Amino acid sequence: MRVTNRYLYYQLLKDIGNNTEKLFKLNSQISSGKRIQKPSDDPLGMGEVLNYRTELTALEQHQRTIAYAGGWLDMMDSMLTQTDDLLARTLELATQQASATASAETRENAACEIENIRTMVISLANSKYGNKYMCGGTQTRDQSFLNISVEDWQENVLAISSSPPSLPQEGDRYIDSDDNHIYAYESGVWQDQEEPEAGTAVVVEEDADLYIYNSEHWVKQYQGNDSSSSLKITKNNTIDISIPGSEIFRNENGDIVMTLLRLEKALRENDQDGVRNEIAQIENCSTIVLNNLAIVGSKTNQLDHTRAILEKNDINIQERLSRVEDLDYAEAITSLQNQQTVYEATLKSAAMITGLSLVDYV
Repeated sequence: MRVTNRYLYYQLLKDIGNNTEKLFKLNSQISSGKRIQKPSDDPLGMGEVLNYRTELTALEQHQRTIAYAGGWLDMMDSMLTQTDDLLARTLELATQQASATASAETRENAACEIENIRTMVISLANSKYGNKYMCGGTQTRDQSFLNISVEDWQENVLAISSSPPSLPQEGDRYIDSDDNHIYAYESGVWQDQEEPEAGTAVVVEEDADLYIYNSEHWVKQYQGNDSSSSLKITKNNTIDISIPGSEIFRNENGDIVMTLLRLEKALRENDQDGVRNEIAQIENCSTIVLNNLAIVGSKTNQLDHTRAILEKNDINIQERLSRVEDLDYAEAITSLQNQQTVYEATLKSAAMITGLSLVDYV
């Protein structure tokens, strides 16, 4: 076979180029620590790498979600604990002022403290985690509870309606939904009580809820809803992290807001029996708070258990990814040394061949 000089030089350049490329690849692998740097290095291996990285990304997202949920529940635990402490002080005051030794003056002083406690309870009920109100159910953008004063709390009304209730009795009251005025049934006629002042509060018996006249409208004192916010903590599991304020502060089995209002009113009116009647309600409220503390504790335990599982999964996937993607340094350095020897031999051979000439034999 006749080999031309042109073909000889072409083959030499090709061999040198191939050896240079192999050296570059080995050097790049050693520098990065990765065996697979592009799909052509190992198509099947690259598929596994992509799958493992997808799993790790999902795990990382779930771990961030768990961290957020843990912070939320820690804040909820603190809020409930402080509320229970305030109720303990409320029970202490109520017990003291329900005794025959208490006077109108001591009850007035206790009423002032109860007012402060109620303000603090409302503040706790409007706690925020980040930029979200915690006790509004799924309504997290606006504060969950409005505060009122005992002085603005009026007698109950039957309903909020565009027409008067049927078969009224003397003294019955209702709110006209058209003009927002309170009407009272007096001497057989519905009398307009004029537009209420801002902050006026009444209990609407039809839905057994407390309403406040705010910005020329009647609104519920509890501004949230009864739903819970949930977060996805694993591929198939979610957790409810919020407890609606209606279950904590306006629970029908222990209504903290109404209990504090009634207690303060009874104290200001020097009503011993009224104060005594609220003692059992305060205990019920404390029970509700403790029950919710137990719920928060169980959710925290669930998060801790899930976090531990995710951490183990993360380690396992990292190990599997490493076996597929990472470089065996000892093997790679040996290959690099061998390839360097081949490269040097190729260069030496090329130098010897390209140096031959007919002049050497003339």
